[in-house]
Amino acid sequence: MKFMSYLRVALLTTLNIVLNAATAGRYVWLEGRVRRGIFANWAKRFRYRPGRFVRPKSQAEIVELVRSSRGLRVFGSGHSFNAGVVSDEALVSLDDYSGLLWTDRDKKQIAVKGGTRVRDVVELLAREGLAFGALPSHDAQSIAGILSTDVHGTGRDWGFVSQSVVSLKLVDGRGDVHECRPSDDLFKAAIGGIGTLGIITEVVVQGVDRFNVEQRVQVSDIPFVKKNLDRLLRENDHFSLYLFPFSERCQINTWNRTDKGHSFLGDLREFVNISIDALMAAWIGNFAAYTGSLRAFSSLAYGAKLGSHLVLESDRSFNRTIYHLHQELEFTVPFEDTFEECRRFIKLYEEMYPSGLPYALFEVRFTPAGHDRTLIGAGRERRCAWIDLVCNDARGFEKYYAAAEDLIREVGARPHLGKYCESLDRADMAKLHGDDFTKFLDLVDKHDPEGKFANAFTQRLFGHRGA
Repeated sequence: MKFMSYLRVALLTTLNIVLNAATAGRYVWLEGRVRRGIFANWAKRFRYRPGRFVRPKSQAEIVELVRSSRGLRVFGSGHSFNAGVVSDEALVSLDDYSGLLWTDRDKKQIAVKGGTRVRDVVELLAREGLAFGALPSHDAQSIAGILSTDVHGTGRDWGFVSQSVVSLKLVDGRGDVHECRPSDDLFKAAIGGIGTLGIITEVVVQGVDRFNVEQRVQVSDIPFVKKNLDRLLRENDHFSLYLFPFSERCQINTWNRTDKGHSFLGDLREFVNISIDALMAAWIGNFAAYTGSLRAFSSLAYGAKLGSHLVLESDRSFNRTIYHLHQELEFTVPFEDTFEECRRFIKLYEEMYPSGLPYALFEVRFTPAGHDRTLIGAGRERRCAWIDLVCNDARGFEKYYAAAEDLIREVGARPHLGKYCESLDRADMAKLHGDDFTKFLDLVDKHDPEGKFANAFTQRLFGHRGA
């Protein structure tokens, strides 16, 4: 079984890279979609046949769909790691409700439909000489989905895609259309609310003038980074870390605006770098993990790992399309606890490793204090370190994640609800978010009184019953 699990990760990762290269980046095989009436998320782990599958083409159709349905859930790219996309009744895709609505070049704003993928929003902005101020690491998600999970990047001053949103429209469980601004409670409930209040149908994006980014990847020692963390964050626009089990070495990633021109064949070199990382994790990392040689592999691989230095268009630098087949469990802790909490979860992995765990790495990102555009997002208000436990989607990851969720509860970390989340419940959410969680539930009751957008996943987290 281990061997078959290993081959599945390695071969599907390779297939994804080959197909993406063969189509000049236009096709991503590891992406959620419905085929022959069966939905599968991006990792092909959640597969089921919904009662019906619907692709509305207009906001009017969405309103009528909500009013006539007993229950429904919406998906964009299916880039999710939990059962939030599962619907017993209607499963809705907004792929046919995507694209540009209007442009205001003077204000540097565009309005897009909710199903528009982030990579397409980037292109629409670029046509106007504009760009996002910053972006997270994945570009396949729909703009509605990326806001519904309060997706973040990493940086000294910038953290969340919602910071680039001027307003949004939402069709609630009554079928009413609401235009919301960042100061509105309904806006804050929709951001990070995983679709429990309604369907985001329109988003007005605030762009900035297009710019280039100087991207550096370097290998360093953890004691050095720990001692200089504040300085590294202060000196770079965007900064993140990769930590590894059985190693005191880490990878530093920085992104800074620059007036320098693009690197020669920069996009191709970035694709090659990303592909090598994915193939190494899928083929070599997992082989080392399953053969019991991960400790020796870590010492050798991260001691010899080379860095990179590229200047790219901003979206090319911030975004990735290619990933190895993996799972993610992500959460936030207070910034000042960054290395203490990282050490706990790495130690947990190292202690459990002899039981047969797959390859894992630990991505650490940072967001500033003052995030007030959400009620239950994991980065709400405080300065945060985001710790992402990235495991190959191979045999053994579930038992590590189960133990990690117990530890998350013990240390009071806030979960990212778009990632793996199997045991946390309403009591945990209430403890973590207090009065903001109560306000969120009141808004859910008001805007979806029949529980049309509820499913088993949201019921466990929010206690909101479906129709």
